Amino acid sequence: MMSGDNLFTPKPAGTVNIVATGSSARILLNRLACRQLRIKNISAADVAFVNFGDVTVTAATTTGMPIGAGETVGITLAEDWTYAAAVTGGTSTVYFTPGNGL
Repeated sequence: MMSGDNLFTPKPAGTVNIVATGSSARILLNRLACRQLRIKNISAADVAFVNFGDVTVTAATTTGMPIGAGETVGITLAEDWTYAAAVTGGTSTVYFTPGNGL
């Protein structure tokens, strides 16, 4: 594969994670001048719900974006989204990796 064909190039040392439980938790995203983000829910059983915004952002199982058990998704962040929040019905680690491409 040629280097120009890369679907996603992660930023070095940019990944952060949240241990999601029944209470919403948030983390500052290490955006490193990029707008794309890969999100990985490592739980084998629990759906994680995520939301994005500023330092006050929260996530809820009724309004957050669902990330299925074991699922990885890619999104483009809005300019003012600097934090991520996650919540789940059980316990899961949710990883957020900034990069270029989806």
